[in-house]
Amino acid sequence: MQTAGHGAALNLLPVIATLLLLAQPIRLLAQTRVAVTSGVIQTQQHTMRYETFGDPSSPATIIVLHGASGPSIPFYQEQATFFASHGYLVLFPHYFDATTDHSPSDANYRAWVQAVTDLLIDQRSSSENNKRHFGLIGMSMGSSVALAAGSQGLPVQAIADWYGALPDSFFYNFKSMAPLLILHGEHDRNIPVANAHQLQRLCELKDLTCDSHLYPDQDHGFTGAALQDAQQRTLAFFAKHL
Repeated sequence: MQTAGHGAALNLLPVIATLLLLAQPIRLLAQTRVAVTSGVIQTQQHTMRYETFGDPSSPATIIVLHGASGPSIPFYQEQATFFASHGYLVLFPHYFDATTDHSPSDANYRAWVQAVTDLLIDQRSSSENNKRHFGLIGMSMGSSVALAAGSQGLPVQAIADWYGALPDSFFYNFKSMAPLLILHGEHDRNIPVANAHQLQRLCELKDLTCDSHLYPDQDHGFTGAALQDAQQRTLAFFAKHL
């Protein structure tokens, strides 16, 4: 029986190989549907690179903020591509350009918040963009930057927090926050879920517009079905507020 089974598996190899070859062009075509361009923003404080994903004529813009491992990690670029493929213009700033190191210090968070603010101001400076709606999404440290910027009244219409935390200094100097989506893994050992609970309480205390979902099977970062769910929840949230 084992010999026959092994032979049957061998007979399927040409079929599997053919299917893989057929699938490859489809995947590449899907990737090329999203145009990517590069830009630079220059201020007195810093020079920051960024990428633009998608069609500039899209009705709304999402700013995607990478995590502590930096902008070159494919996962972050994949999320930028995902949201661009769903009808948004996506900006992907290299906000680490604004500091000499990447430690999560108060000074660095202030510089990163300023870098995101500068990008938003630059985008709104053109007449065709001054009424455009903007959303902000961050992952891990990028989410902490998004929350820090949002807590100071950054003029965006929605913020999505993927497993981040509001830095303490910004929590104690809270001003306001755009509608907020909180998504976090209950087994997160890097940024514990207590940070999501803190945000939920802040939403109640400040009477903010918030939605949240905690994933009981997720650690730091989303994978598999949880990632797909987070993407869909974020799309629905942005569709409502942008």
